[in-house]
Amino acid sequence: MRILLVDDQKSLRRSLSLMLQGAGFETEEAQNGEEALFLLAGGAFDLVITDLRMDGMSGIDLLREIKQANPRLPVILITAYGSIDSAVDAMRLGAFDYLTKPFSEQDMLEKIRASQAVLAASGATPPGTAEASRKADDIVAETPQMRATLIKAERIARTDISVLITGETGTGKTRVARFIHDNGTRRDAPFISINCASLPENLLESELFGHVKGSFTGATESRAGLFEEADGGTLFLDEVDTLSLAMQAKLLSVLQEKIIRRVGSNKGRKVDIRIISASNQDLGRLIEKGHFRSDLYFRLNGIRLHLPPLRERGADLQHLLQGFLAAYGRKYGRKDLRLTPRAEAYVLGYGYPGNIRQLESFVEQMAVFAEDSGRIDIDALPEDILQHAVPSFAPDSQAGPPESAGSIAESERRMIESTLLRSVNIGEAARTLGIGRTTLWRKMREYGLHFEPGGRSR
Repeated sequence: MRILLVDDQKSLRRSLSLMLQGAGFETEEAQNGEEALFLLAGGAFDLVITDLRMDGMSGIDLLREIKQANPRLPVILITAYGSIDSAVDAMRLGAFDYLTKPFSEQDMLEKIRASQAVLAASGATPPGTAEASRKADDIVAETPQMRATLIKAERIARTDISVLITGETGTGKTRVARFIHDNGTRRDAPFISINCASLPENLLESELFGHVKGSFTGATESRAGLFEEADGGTLFLDEVDTLSLAMQAKLLSVLQEKIIRRVGSNKGRKVDIRIISASNQDLGRLIEKGHFRSDLYFRLNGIRLHLPPLRERGADLQHLLQGFLAAYGRKYGRKDLRLTPRAEAYVLGYGYPGNIRQLESFVEQMAVFAEDSGRIDIDALPEDILQHAVPSFAPDSQAGPPESAGSIAESERRMIESTLLRSVNIGEAARTLGIGRTTLWRKMREYGLHFEPGGRSR
């Protein structure tokens, strides 16, 4: 955790810095509010601790400036002139907490750790903080349902119970699995992830359990599987619903015995791992159809976390949109990448069947076609948004909303069909849609769509 200390008295600033460094934090010092703003503009911090009364810019004025630039960066104020009025002013302006001199080291550390806990529970690291710069896979959680999900995930992380994460493709299941691992007792051990739909069954078995030399054609040397690599840590099984019944039986055996056997070997190896799995299918329905083992389901479903689709997360959509605009603005050299009100109405009015992954893909396309000034109008929007979004326009807007695209399912079908028509192969279509090939094939079967080489579908 990187902390910026602001105090016009060098001795007090230095003693606080030494205390926090001794507690394991990284610190940087500023002698006044102006210097603090300069450091904040050029570097990433997780917390600001500032004196209330300083020559020049006061701590309250600094707090005001910080909250205007980065509303979610925590600020703790300290002062020898504690009063109810100044405390009320500070908290009303968004201070995280308030300490009166003299304070103990324990008091300060409790405030700092409380700020860490609040950020972890929200799941959304403030943009521009050190933690955000270290961890690219932030989870935005502004909506109540996502906040509740991440608070639950943090509690789950402290245990070793198996977790089943459900939700549509692109909702962030891998990120939540990683969040659970990173906040648990196994955080210093490996986190190994595999998409169960990515390999045919014979290769998947070798990938998971390993193999011995000569066990099959091409096995020129013995190799450890992912269960062994994850020993002591976490194994994340994505799209676990795609496993064959035979593979399900082998997986169940490992979960029960905690012993794996490499392909071609009778020798067992004990493993200690936590299993987190994910599915975008209803496993209960698959059990009813005989496609998924109920005994494996109960092993995997120690606790279930469901991630809502992006279309149900309005506030999260807006934060993700701004985050992606900033990221791709930097990538493509446009510092002020921004949507016009008309373009934003279209972007926010789209259903995003591919969820967060699709949103990110679309924002990158917008960044490529943005004006040199960074302005993005409707002519830079992906065709699918223009065809299928149902924007809400301000009364003085010059453009009216397009015809309704009907149900979300019908919008998704038309979007996939139009993408297939413009693509030369399935891989290109999947990348454009922001989904995996396996998911695209499944959607095509669901909607009765077929692809022919040369970018034609019927």
